[in-house]
Amino acid sequence: MTFRQILILINGAAVVAIVAIVVVRVISLRRNPEIRSPQNQSEFLPDDDLESRRLERSLGWALLFVVVIAVALPLYFIFEPTRQSSAVEGFEERAVERGATFYANETMPEYDATVSLLCANCHGADLSGGSAPFVLTSEDPSCDPNADPSADTPQCLPQPVSWAAPPLDTVMLRFSEEEVREIIINGRPGTPMPAWGVESEKGVLNEQGITDLVAFLESRQLTPEEARDRSQDELAGYRESAEAVVETARSDLTAAQEALGDEPGNEGLEDDLTVAEANLAWAESWLAQVDAASDGQILFQLNCARCHTKNWSIFDPATAPLFEWMAPGPPGGGAFGPNLTGGAEIRQFPGQAGPDDQFLFVSQGAERDEQFGVRGVSSGRMPFFEDLLTEEQIDAIVAYERGL
Repeated sequence: MTFRQILILINGAAVVAIVAIVVVRVISLRRNPEIRSPQNQSEFLPDDDLESRRLERSLGWALLFVVVIAVALPLYFIFEPTRQSSAVEGFEERAVERGATFYANETMPEYDATVSLLCANCHGADLSGGSAPFVLTSEDPSCDPNADPSADTPQCLPQPVSWAAPPLDTVMLRFSEEEVREIIINGRPGTPMPAWGVESEKGVLNEQGITDLVAFLESRQLTPEEARDRSQDELAGYRESAEAVVETARSDLTAAQEALGDEPGNEGLEDDLTVAEANLAWAESWLAQVDAASDGQILFQLNCARCHTKNWSIFDPATAPLFEWMAPGPPGGGAFGPNLTGGAEIRQFPGQAGPDDQFLFVSQGAERDEQFGVRGVSSGRMPFFEDLLTEEQIDAIVAYERGL
């Protein structure tokens, strides 16, 4: 039993005792309705009776209570700072517990079917990232936006895709607490991230719920050292992952060829073979791009492309896109974030100080409505990377972006 629980029991017992005394007094008044003289007007005991063991007992009780007060007050002042900090810690722990329940899905012990928002379905039970189902509206220029799509124009139909959801165990290293709260409240328009805040008039979380969810995220963050180590590992394994994708595509193609060899003329197997060939060509093309890429380009793809390259969040090097409009756009060509191509970064951060100014912007970002570069005004959506990447990695990204 904790000290807090003991205090609750003591206070509860005191309340019960007071209520009992009041009840007894009320009942006694009802049983003895006769009017009595006020005690201050009633004759008390004579002096001989007062100056006896009765007086000693009264003085003894008074001395006892004086000692209790004399000891309790210093102890209270000694333990008060600890009590306050413990209360704050307890409040934060309870907020984290409630936030964990909001975040959880069925695989987590914190899951509550009546409360949980299933954030873990997209961002992973360990907050390391995952994927979310999403439907893209066709952007094929041949489609008539005023006509209803049909099976005759499959390129015009909305397409279900798997959208890469970012890791949240580093979200407080990329954004300020205020920015994280705003993302949760208002969501990310054009992405699977919905608005969760009542303030947005679309969500279910009130101010306390948002605070609890942010408290949970803060409790599960990696340290900057751990985040930089993970970034180094991702960079080191990027080319290996591209090679693994090609090997898997070759295995799938071999399996499709063998299946069709066993059942020649099977239209379904022929379609499977066509898809496997397209996937292998797509994977080999991706491997060639990765082999030719600089570290700056790979770091850009790992950290920046989801905002600055169209369709990057649905990009899968193992599967060829069904239609051309679903393929990734030009690197840095703009999506949720602005277009960085055509020398945009050189114009925004010009001169000899340009690379240093851009390094500072990528490292630390800028508050909403704060100026950056030449006439740049921050929207507040740009994350900062000084806690995620090393200085050398940020330099490499800056150099890549200035060459787009």
